[in-house]
Amino acid sequence: MQSKDMRSRTPKRSLPAIIILVIILGGVVSLDLTRRYLSGEFDTDSIRIEFLYSSEKERWLNTVVPKFEREWNLNTSGKPVSIVLTPIGSGKGTIQVATSAMKPIIWSPASSYWLPILNLYWKDNNHKNNIVYIDNPSLVVTPTIIATWESYNQKNNITGFDDLRELAILDPNFTFAHTSPFESNSGFGAVIMETLIAANKNPKELTLDDLAKDDVQRWMRDLEGTAIEYGASTGFLAKMMARNGPSRLKVAVLYENLIIEKNKELKNEKLVAIYPEEGTILNDHPYAILNAPWVNEVHIQIAQDLLEFLHRSSIQAESINFGFRPAIKLSTENDLIKEKFSKENGVRESLEGVRTIAVNEISGEVLERIPDLWTATRSYSKDSNLKNSNSLTFLDYITITLIGSVIIFMVSSPVIKKIKKHYL
Repeated sequence: MQSKDMRSRTPKRSLPAIIILVIILGGVVSLDLTRRYLSGEFDTDSIRIEFLYSSEKERWLNTVVPKFEREWNLNTSGKPVSIVLTPIGSGKGTIQVATSAMKPIIWSPASSYWLPILNLYWKDNNHKNNIVYIDNPSLVVTPTIIATWESYNQKNNITGFDDLRELAILDPNFTFAHTSPFESNSGFGAVIMETLIAANKNPKELTLDDLAKDDVQRWMRDLEGTAIEYGASTGFLAKMMARNGPSRLKVAVLYENLIIEKNKELKNEKLVAIYPEEGTILNDHPYAILNAPWVNEVHIQIAQDLLEFLHRSSIQAESINFGFRPAIKLSTENDLIKEKFSKENGVRESLEGVRTIAVNEISGEVLERIPDLWTATRSYSKDSNLKNSNSLTFLDYITITLIGSVIIFMVSSPVIKKIKKHYL
């Protein structure tokens, strides 16, 4: 017969790993359900309109959309309306909608050229119809411009991308930057403009064969070889340029509104916006009501009402406060327009006479492959600060996931110990 002491030393059965895993997963699901509940996602007393939009216009929409909700709910009988605003990068948002990972009623990327790409991806995911209608009116406008320093421009008289390429070849101190076309709308726009100029084609004529031509790739390599930054955020790039001054970065491709914003902060030298003579992209922030299975007639009607509200003169005028140009005609005598868009702020008062590029005339198949041309011609200089702190690598994601798992396990460990005690 075994002694009492020997029985007490009998190994305890360990808790099966599957139970520990279920506890951890249950904790994650519970946290997500709590978040969704607190955000009002399960509120059946209101009509939810998911509005997915590019993050550049976040401050404007957060200012004006609550006014629409109050007005609509005050003047309309029935369930109240809740507009759920979700900012996201244009590239990422396009993929999320195309794969149905996100199901908004309204999608507003920074530029119309994301819409044919969305239709292409949507059909690749076994859909026959286009998810985006042809008519997608603009909400606000901001041009993609060449940003440089006032003194540098006085010395070199930059008028467009051909001048930048010449400087890249002749000036050993020339430095250039734009964001990654895979992550940022402004970077995609920069590479589109470079490609059209390198190929000497208008948007309708550009083909996949043009992207493979040696002279096109040579032109791109000449300019891209001087790049010192390919980050994920246009705002971060503008901040870096303003902080480090002309000794670090001579030229960058930015948005016009960022020139206005940064010149408020600069004390010594001013930034200026160059509107490329070869043509610039007017980021038109299209308002697309989606033709998707999750969109019904009620959604469409409310989305159309919201569009009418956002196109009101008073609401459009508010966008000027955030550096956007209105999508509808306002009086040229508007004091706010004159105050924001001026030579003193480094930009043009009017876009009249500025040549623009009809990017929506480029086929979706060609647009999709333009970033690949950049990949083949971009800078890989060891001296380049190509990994900016706003970009996450695959290793970063793995690290974050592991840290998150450890934290969840640590939080759950007291519960696991109690279960072990009772289980045994």
